[in-house]
Amino acid sequence: MNARDRALAIGSLELTLVLAPLIAWVILLPVNRAGGRLRAPTRFFLIDFVWLLVELQLSLGFCIQYIGVQYQQSFFMLLTFLCFAVLLMWGGAVSFLSRAGVRGSIKRGAFILILLPATLVMMVVIPMYPALCFLLETDQEMMEMVLRLKFSVPPGSGYAAAWIGAVVLPALVVSLNRLSAWIVKGVTEVAVFRQTAPA
Repeated sequence: MNARDRALAIGSLELTLVLAPLIAWVILLPVNRAGGRLRAPTRFFLIDFVWLLVELQLSLGFCIQYIGVQYQQSFFMLLTFLCFAVLLMWGGAVSFLSRAGVRGSIKRGAFILILLPATLVMMVVIPMYPALCFLLETDQEMMEMVLRLKFSVPPGSGYAAAWIGAVVLPALVVSLNRLSAWIVKGVTEVAVFRQTAPA
């Protein structure tokens, strides 16, 4: 690793340590507020297991597309890691939704399949985006290989990506925050009491 790569790695790590918690806080603030206010017990719904199966299928499809079954060792290693990560993420999502009192199937699915994975992606992408733009501008051949592009990266792509990211990434964070607010919209202490009260 040369000096440039070390500097980019250290800078990206520092940005991740600073920005990742802030991004998660901004996106999940509405759900987090509801969960802290209501503190409902953890409950699993049948639809939650359907969403889990969907996530596992997506993980399998990603492994097949990205690696291929012909590379069995790498394929099963990545698939095992993704399945383990999906199970942990799914369990945390169900617990988070239960504390917030979210019962709707569509809203629980939106949180499990869209909001939480997208939040994790944004926590990684945004801090690393400046380094990505720099490499797109200064080392096109490496980025073509890393991103598996089938075309040559034109000059000026780094600057264009930086301008696009400056608009698109904040818009995505705001959109995910609004999705988070929609998920907990209408959740009240009365609804949670009805959910936990014995029949």
